[in-house]
Amino acid sequence: MIIVIVAVVSLVLLLLFFHTIIPKDIPVVFWAKVELFWVLISFMGVIYGTIEVLGIDKKGEYEERHDVARMEFQEAQILLGEHVPMFNLSKASEGQRVGLVWFHKVADLMDEGYESPRWESFVDYTEGFVFKSKQFPVKPRVEALRYAWPQNPDFKSEDIAFKENIKLFADRLESIEREKRRLKKQAPDNTPHTLPRYLIATVFLVGLSLKILKIRHEAYR
Repeated sequence: MIIVIVAVVSLVLLLLFFHTIIPKDIPVVFWAKVELFWVLISFMGVIYGTIEVLGIDKKGEYEERHDVARMEFQEAQILLGEHVPMFNLSKASEGQRVGLVWFHKVADLMDEGYESPRWESFVDYTEGFVFKSKQFPVKPRVEALRYAWPQNPDFKSEDIAFKENIKLFADRLESIEREKRRLKKQAPDNTPHTLPRYLIATVFLVGLSLKILKIRHEAYR
């Protein structure tokens, strides 16, 4: 509402200003230039408005994809239990305990939320340490101490049990992670472009005031 009041007051002030300084016997060519100026401003307004609308559409699509990724993350949290092997931890071998603890560790990290980078780093560590992916080089002892998994930093990845279960869930999380990274790269610019908007509004009000004076001039000519 305040913006509307400011725009109306500004338009009235511009009308009074131009009405005062523009002589009544000004050449017709001046009003022709005013008409051209108004057409150019209108065209510029259409272009700027189109860009703004496209930006809003892009932001909406981005938010929608982000919501889908969050839902997939939450769904993975809920379904984590389906991937955990049914096994008595007290009777498990060391390799089996390490495999079972992996699920508890990833569950704790996922509890930190979708935005947390720690579950992503742990998935990358899993790919490099457990499955020897060259895409994710790791320093086993350093990472083991960082995540407290395995508890024995010298534990060999070849001895980890339940790798198929771990792989299925890690792949699911990696898919969510890839989408999250893509979205970060495609994030729309949310910086408010206040100056260009005010500038365009000012130029538009100047053109509108001159256009009104031209109409008045033609009516009383």
